[in-house]
Amino acid sequence: MRRFGFVTLLTLPLLTGCTSSFIDLRENLDVHRSSFEAKLAGDSVKVEQFRACTRQAHDGSSLPLSIATDTPATRSVSSPITNSSRLRAPVQALVERIHERVGNNATSFSILSDMVDDFADPSRRRLDLDKLRLLTDAIRHWHTHLDFDEAALAQDTSLFARLLLAYNRAYFGDVRYAIAPDTAAGTVRGIVQVTSRGFVDRSGNTVRFPGLSAATQVDAFQGIELAATSIDSRRVSADLTRVFLEAFFDAAFRVPAVQQATALRLPTTTSPYPAFDPSRPPISLEALATVTRQAIRTEAVVTSLTGKAVRGGGLFGTNNETIAATLETAAGVFTKKLVEHEGFCYFQVTQHP
Repeated sequence: MRRFGFVTLLTLPLLTGCTSSFIDLRENLDVHRSSFEAKLAGDSVKVEQFRACTRQAHDGSSLPLSIATDTPATRSVSSPITNSSRLRAPVQALVERIHERVGNNATSFSILSDMVDDFADPSRRRLDLDKLRLLTDAIRHWHTHLDFDEAALAQDTSLFARLLLAYNRAYFGDVRYAIAPDTAAGTVRGIVQVTSRGFVDRSGNTVRFPGLSAATQVDAFQGIELAATSIDSRRVSADLTRVFLEAFFDAAFRVPAVQQATALRLPTTTSPYPAFDPSRPPISLEALATVTRQAIRTEAVVTSLTGKAVRGGGLFGTNNETIAATLETAAGVFTKKLVEHEGFCYFQVTQHP
C-alpha cells in the first residue's frame, strides 16, 4: 500500500492583514484533502466512487458505492457535483434536521456548511475566522441554553442528540452511584461513586473533565487512580467545543468507530452507531491507522495556525486566552473530521474493487 507523504505545513501562508479574516490553506493542505482524489486520477470509476462516498454517511443505510456512483453520463449538466458541494451534503442535511427540532435556535449552525465549502473548494481553501467565531458562539449558546437539561435532550431520539448526550456524560465522568458489597462479611459496605474514564472518540482517543476525581470507581468492586488536574477555563471551554463538534460530525459522516469508543455505548439498540468490524473490515487496519495519523496531524497543524492568528496583534487577534483556546480547538477538530471522512472513503474505494 502506498504511504501518504507529509508535507510540512508550518509554512502555510497566514493572511492576517488588516482587512482579511482568512487562514489560507491552499498551498500544502492538499496532502490531507484533495490529494485523496488526485491519487485516483486516471481511474474515472474510482474517482466517481470516491465522490459518491464523500456525499453520504458511512453507515449501513447509505447506498452501496456501486449503486450510489454518480457518473458523467447520469449527472445533470445544470447541477455539477463540485468538491465543496459533495462534502457539504451530509453536513447540510444534519443542520436541517437539527433546525427542524429546535427552530431558529439552530440557524447559526448553517455556518458549518459554509465552512465546509471554504475548506473543500481548491480555489479558496481556507478557514474564515469570522465564521469560526460564529460557530463557537453557537456552540456556547447550545451548551448554556438549549440542551443543558439532560432529561429533555434524552427525549430526542436523533443520532446527534444521543451522541451529544453520551459524549457530554462520558466527558464529565458519566457519574453514577452503586452499592459496594463487602463480600468477605456478606454485608453492604456502602455507596460508591462509579465514574467512567472519560469521552473516547471514534478513533480511541480519550478526553475527560480535568477536575474528575483522582480516586474513583469503575464499578462497585474495583477502584482506579486517575491524575486529576486543576479546572482551567481554557481547557474546559475547548473541551466542550471539541465534544460538540465530535458529536456533530460523527452524526453527519458516521465513520465507523473502534470498539472502546463512546459512540458504541449509546443506550439503545435502534440505529446504533456503526462499528469497525474486524471480521469484515471496511478498510485495512494499516489504512485505519494511516487515516487516524493524518487526521490528528491536520488537527495539530491547523490548531497551531489558528492559535497564531487569533493571538496575534492584527484585527482578528484576541487577548482572551479562553476564546483563543476555543477557536483553535474548533478549527482543529473541524478539519480533523473532514480528513477522517475523506480518508476513509479513499481506502474504501482503493482496497475494495
